[in-house]
Amino acid sequence: MRPQRYKVGRANHTNNNNRALTGFWIESSLLISPKEQAEVMERIFGENSEYSEETQNELKQVMLVTDQERTDISVYGKTGMGKTDGIIVDAWFTGFAETAEGKLYFCVRLGRTDSMNVSSPLAKEIAIQIVSDYSKL
Repeated sequence: MRPQRYKVGRANHTNNNNRALTGFWIESSLLISPKEQAEVMERIFGENSEYSEETQNELKQVMLVTDQERTDISVYGKTGMGKTDGIIVDAWFTGFAETAEGKLYFCVRLGRTDSMNVSSPLAKEIAIQIVSDYSKL
């Protein structure tokens, strides 16, 4: 079975309202699976990363989730969403967690259903809960 792939987009354009500059890829044909999202995180932050420690630390500062209850783990991530015909059809939160056991890479993707809208904050909340529960095992 092939992994599900979904369109890549961005939830906010608050820094620039010019759609040609900030929104050209929200309804594009660029496709990436949740597994591929997690693999990208591992390529950037994993043991075999080609990125310098300085670059990784700068990215981690931007990606640090500060609204989490646990203090024994650090969660880093990025939200996103995709649209089709102007309607949000999926949302995600992808990143990694640093725990006492090491790094845990993840991607939570929510797809739209007829009875529920999806949002990146909800994907983020679910991811943080899963990581928190996982690290208690």
